[in-house]
Amino acid sequence: MAHQPASPATPVTTPAPPLPIRDPRIRRALSTEYGSELSISEVCEHLGITAHTARYYERAGLIEVPRSQSGHRTYDQSTVERLDFLVRMRTSGMGISELRRYVDLVRAGEATTEQRLQIMLDQRERIVSQLHELELALVTTDYKIVKYGGAPNDNRTPENTSPSSHHTEGDPS
Repeated sequence: MAHQPASPATPVTTPAPPLPIRDPRIRRALSTEYGSELSISEVCEHLGITAHTARYYERAGLIEVPRSQSGHRTYDQSTVERLDFLVRMRTSGMGISELRRYVDLVRAGEATTEQRLQIMLDQRERIVSQLHELELALVTTDYKIVKYGGAPNDNRTPENTSPSSHHTEGDPS
């Protein structure tokens, strides 16, 4: 029997690829070679967060972390991926209430895809705006570095520069 193409009324969706975990060490740690679960300290070390932060996301209902028989938190790949996503979104300025709304929509299922898409589109717009502001700040900083006789990629620090290299005559800022 030949495969029938989807009718125009039936949208064809492809599943999103899994969220890439940014640190290769945590990907390796989650591989079957090393076991499929990590402790809270291992996860926090690899994601660059504190245990307090990880527990906060759990208390806030944003992640569900199973416990071992001895009562210790055990993070599997899906939990680590969710936590990594939450950390990235917080870093980009998304508030906890918006994260909670997004997680609730995910839990509600496929019927909320459009709402989740809109949240991500709005967040992307905010991130692009932040990047633009950071680019302007970088240009301004580079201008001042050049004005003071340095080069933007100059790795000098106050400890290895002479006071005479900071000539500021006529510079109000």
